Parts: sequence; C-alpha cells; structure tokens
Amino acid sequence: MHIGVLEDDLDQQAFIEQCLLSAGHQVSLFARASELRRATQEQRFDFLIIDWRLPDGCGMDVVSHLRQNDGWRGPILFITASQGEDDVVKALEQGADDFLAKPLRPKEFLARISALGRRAGYDTPRPSVSCPRAFAINTDEHTIKVDGHAVELTEREYRLATLFFSKVGELLSRAHLLELVWGIKGDVSTRTVDTHVSRLRRKLELDGRHGLRLRSVYQSGYRMEVCSTSAVEQRVAN
Repeated sequence: MHIGVLEDDLDQQAFIEQCLLSAGHQVSLFARASELRRATQEQRFDFLIIDWRLPDGCGMDVVSHLRQNDGWRGPILFITASQGEDDVVKALEQGADDFLAKPLRPKEFLARISALGRRAGYDTPRPSVSCPRAFAINTDEHTIKVDGHAVELTEREYRLATLFFSKVGELLSRAHLLELVWGIKGDVSTRTVDTHVSRLRRKLELDGRHGLRLRSVYQSGYRMEVCSTSAVEQRVAN
C-alpha cells in the first residue's frame, strides 16, 4: 500500500518509515497537516497514519476534515502519546478507524495496518523489491529463508535486512542506517553498523551467489546490488 504518514517528530518518522518499508509498503512522510492535505489532492494514498499533536493543528481536526470535506474513504490509523479512554473515543468519532498509543510496538503496529488494509480490500503487502527466488521474506513472522532454509536473525538484523531488500541499488550511509534501524542520530561510532552488516552478509549469503550482493562503498556506506549468478559461479570455478 501507499501510506501517508503525518508525524512531526523526526525520530518517530524514521521509526515508522522503517517499519513500513520492512513490510513492503510505499511511504510518504509529512510533518505538517497542510502538507498532507495538499498531497491527498495530488497523489493517491491507500492508507493514512496521523499523529495527534502537530505544529500547525490537531490531528483530530485533520481526520475530521479529510472525512467530511475531502471525501477521504480509506483507512486512517491515529497515533498519540495519550492513552485516555476519552481520547480514544473522540478519535474514533472523528473518523479514525483505529487508535494506537505511543511508544509504538513494531509487530502490533504492522499487524494493525495489515488488519485495516484487509478490511479495505488490500492484500498483505510484500517487500517492494523483486527478490531473487532464493530469498523468501515473511513479513508477518519477521523471518527470512534462503534456498528454503530459515535463517536465524535477531529483530534488528531482520529490520536491517528488509531495509536493504527494499532499497536495492541505493547507497545507504552508516548514519542513515543508524537512524532508521537503531534510532540513533548524530556523530557516533559506526562499528555497530559494520559488525551487523558483516554478520548479515554471512547469514544470508549476500555475496552474489543468489543474485544479490551487499557491497561496502568506501567511506560512504552500503549498497545492495543485483548481480549475475553466472559471473559468481564462474569466479568460484576459477
């Protein structure tokens, strides 16, 4: 699904984006209510996620306006730090389809989105990249199989892997990976990223033999690349 996210907190934006990308969704991020309202007139969205407190308004007012004035009929998930019963009721009365309190828990968050998506007639998404057949990603159970064999991954390794799978061909800097997967911003040691990537490359055999290579780009970061398995086989044979 193409999901629009209205959230002004950049850390929350990064966390939500990574969760959604790992489940195969297309994501558009907005920090202001006016930006989202404008985008819904210019783009097609299947699903919206809206935060309560915004720099230029209230999330509930945005939901109400979308429903009553813009004719929005797609699913809306409302998120907020408040957990009061009255707030939940008010959000649902204004037109939200479901409500989640922060901090968001990744598995529950994605399960709610999948459930709302099914009700709206959308199939369970798959990773946005067309992976070679050797890789089977189960976004519900957070597992990855290589050549039919389940690979034991930590939750962080799974999130890192699905981020690379969803960004094949794109250069991802260490700082960007730290922000999206670890939630860390700023000038910090990158050994954590390098260690996890090295372990992931070994576990998932991302050396080209299955059609994908996770390559280090000097002083820049990492890139998942599509490669010819025949070339790898020839190199191994030699």
